[in-house]
Amino acid sequence: MKNVVIIENNIIATNTIRNKLTLELINRGFNVTVLTTGTKEELYLAKSRGLDIIDVKASNQHPLEVINYMRNLRRALRAIRPDVCLTFTIRPAIWGNIVTRSLKIPTITNITGIGPLFESDHISYRLARSLYKIVLRSTAKIFFQNNNDMQLFLDKGFVERSRAQRIPGSGVDFNYYSPMQVSKNPGFRFLFISRLIKDKGILEYVEAARTLKKEFAEIQFCVVGPLWTQNLKTNIVTEEELNRWIKEGDIEYLGATDDVRPLIAGADCIVLPSYREGMSNVLLEAASMEKPCVTCDTTGCNDIIEDGINGFLCEVKNATDLSDKMRKMFELDEQERVRMGKEGRKKIIRYFNKQIVIDAYLNAIESVTIE
Repeated sequence: MKNVVIIENNIIATNTIRNKLTLELINRGFNVTVLTTGTKEELYLAKSRGLDIIDVKASNQHPLEVINYMRNLRRALRAIRPDVCLTFTIRPAIWGNIVTRSLKIPTITNITGIGPLFESDHISYRLARSLYKIVLRSTAKIFFQNNNDMQLFLDKGFVERSRAQRIPGSGVDFNYYSPMQVSKNPGFRFLFISRLIKDKGILEYVEAARTLKKEFAEIQFCVVGPLWTQNLKTNIVTEEELNRWIKEGDIEYLGATDDVRPLIAGADCIVLPSYREGMSNVLLEAASMEKPCVTCDTTGCNDIIEDGINGFLCEVKNATDLSDKMRKMFELDEQERVRMGKEGRKKIIRYFNKQIVIDAYLNAIESVTIE
């Protein structure tokens, strides 16, 4: 049996968007170990699904945290001696690849999104740009979730074309994320689903909610997702900010959940005004459940939502344009929203089947572990 190690920022992704991939690997006889962190409940859930879990803690910007994180990775990888390592998101892609490179472990990296990597002058992103160019040179395979990100890395000389491949995001299990009947509250419900960080557009959503509440008392503006600390301090939403929005009646906060399907089913429209995505899982799941969406006309969002077809697109960082598109969605005839939802699911089934992603991983693992 071959050993596969997955390095994740947080176990939540393993339990959700990566669940089907890990189960497929286990069913094919691989020993799968995940190096990550998370709550005791989330880590236990992953273990109950047959995964070996090692909590290697977080790796935020503090140098001592990074050093301890890399030390924990090295210790675990030396003990496991994996045949291949899979890394996801920016920190595992950089710090994880440095460790796997030193241990000569074949590594498959997924660039799940780049955020402001090439735009920000913050020291963290300047360092990330420098390190990406070094660590990806020896990476066996690099998956990109959209063509724009892949082309940027190719143009910058970060990767060779022969080792780069575009996959349709994380894909979506359209049988699991299928239309669902639930008891709905009266009125019209917008739903924002995301980790509560600013570059997901939460500030613009709250501002749009304030604007529309003055016009339409019957609209509900809901938010679901956890507070998040594994980002730059300038990018996180604090508990104080969240409580203020709730107290002032700007939003209704529904907390965090392991299963967003009932919440999606109970909403009339999903809103994600993200500044940029690899390929938005929220939009994939919502479209798969036949919900129209409002999102930004940006990479990783406009790949899924087509303006006027299965939702509406707004300008990035423009709360006024966002509120205009949300108003437009609210004022649509219900049959038109139903039509949009059905168009969205058609697109998901055609282009974003999760099995495409799983097959790409199985092929890549086979190619880098051939003895």
